Amino acid sequence: MLDQLVEHLKAATDSGQPEKTIKTLLKAFVEQPEQAKSAMPDFDQDEAILFEDDQISIWYCRFQPGTSVPPHNHNMSAFIGVFHGTERNDMYERGDKDILKPLKSTDIHAGEVLSIAPDAIHGVTCTSAEPSEAIHVYLGALSCVDRDLYDMEHGTVLAFTDANYSQLTQDKN
Repeated sequence: MLDQLVEHLKAATDSGQPEKTIKTLLKAFVEQPEQAKSAMPDFDQDEAILFEDDQISIWYCRFQPGTSVPPHNHNMSAFIGVFHGTERNDMYERGDKDILKPLKSTDIHAGEVLSIAPDAIHGVTCTSAEPSEAIHVYLGALSCVDRDLYDMEHGTVLAFTDANYSQLTQDKN
């Protein structure tokens, strides 16, 4: 089931409406959360690249309860299909001197899909008592794009690197 989803998502990039097709495919995958969860292998790590090329990146992402990921951008369209737990996405806009202004927060529960615009900035927090698990799809090669991380405590913008990401990711437990 997962392999089939990945193949369909890859093919969606050649459709006339990749955003719409990807969102439809993710909705169909997560609409039965227990079935989607049972289709997933036991990943050793909380993030795994399922596929990536110049047109699309498909990731498995798990956030542990209480974990907060710092605000960041993707510089491409993104889609999050949650199949276990709940993640809150806090959306921001860039203000004067790169200070972020909160826009809104959206809880994504198992069985739901969120679309994120290419210019969006968001942070993620697992708000459920169990880990949140999702398929994240990006329209581009996410690992090859220059991106930003926002240090809310110090009001600074950092390059999105593994070291900066690890430093700013918080476990509130």
